[in-house]
Amino acid sequence: MPARTALSLKALAALALPGVADLDETRAAGRTCVWGGELLVNETAVDLGVQLTDGRTWFPRSCETCVAQRAYLARTAHAPMCAACRSDVSVDCPLGAELRRLVAVHTPVRYCSRCCRRIAPGEEYGTEPRQSPSGAGGATVHAHTVCSRGRRR
Repeated sequence: MPARTALSLKALAALALPGVADLDETRAAGRTCVWGGELLVNETAVDLGVQLTDGRTWFPRSCETCVAQRAYLARTAHAPMCAACRSDVSVDCPLGAELRRLVAVHTPVRYCSRCCRRIAPGEEYGTEPRQSPSGAGGATVHAHTVCSRGRRR
């Protein structure tokens, strides 16, 4: 799981970890998502590194959804202020590249059930439960909020 744990200090700062004093014990210990509070399992949790704050050691971890959302928001805020990220040439900012990587690695691939296009990070979408034809079980499908009901492209 090295790709999940290799975060620079600048990327962690851009993701804006909450203060340890504001967290309950399960979030500070990494048993639940540091932002959303969801219960984490080792296979999917994103390790945010060992933190030392005011003499207290804590171990924040996150779910993939929260890391992808935080990285997307951080990249959106960072890019307009960074000359390297705004540049048309191939010079790239290390922070911008790392934030883009976090979004790409931790964003689940979802497709719109109405237009069949991929739902990109930052696009608004909703979920709809679908019943299987046999009536046993079902699935949850995703759809862009801007797609008309039943319209397919």
